[in-house]
Amino acid sequence: MMSSATSIPLHERRANAALWARCNLVAKSIARRWAGGSAADADDLSQEALLRVFEAIEGLRNPAALNGWVQVIVRRTVARRVRLVRRRSELLTPGADPEYQASLEPLPDTQVEARRLLELVGGLPEEERRCFWLRRCEGLCVEEIARETELSRSTIQRRLRVAERRLAKRLREPIACSAR
Repeated sequence: MMSSATSIPLHERRANAALWARCNLVAKSIARRWAGGSAADADDLSQEALLRVFEAIEGLRNPAALNGWVQVIVRRTVARRVRLVRRRSELLTPGADPEYQASLEPLPDTQVEARRLLELVGGLPEEERRCFWLRRCEGLCVEEIARETELSRSTIQRRLRVAERRLAKRLREPIACSAR
C-alpha cells in the first residue's frame, strides 16, 4: 500500500526522473554553447528553457521525438534571451565618439516618452498588444509568434498592422497636460 505522499508508483517516479535528467542534459549542453563559458549564465539559460519545455510538454505529439523537440525549444529560448541581452547592451554601449559617455539614467524627456509609449501599448486590445509585444519588444519573427500563439501568419500580420496604425495615430495626438 502506498501513502498519499507517494501516490505515484516508484517505476513512474524513476521514469520521470530519467526523463527530466535527459531533458536537463540536452538543455545544459545547448545553453553552455551559447553562454560563452559562463556556468551561471548557462544554468540560467537552461533553467528558463526547461521551464518552457515543462510548460509545452502537452504539445509533444511523438514521444520518440523528445530529444529533437527539447533541442528546438531550448535553442529558441536561448536565442530569444541572447537577442534580448544584445539589444539591451546596445542601448548601454557608448557610440564611436570617445567623448560620449552614456548615462545609465535616461533623460526626463525620454522617461516621459517611454511612459507614454508603454501606456499606449497597454491600451491596445489584448490580441493586438500580445502580437505587437512579441514582435517589436521580444524580437520574435512572425513564424515564432505563430508557434507561440497558435495563430495563423495572416492573423498575426493583420494584428501587427492594426496595432501599429493605432499607435502611430495615438502618438500623433498631442499630450494632454494635467493641471496640478
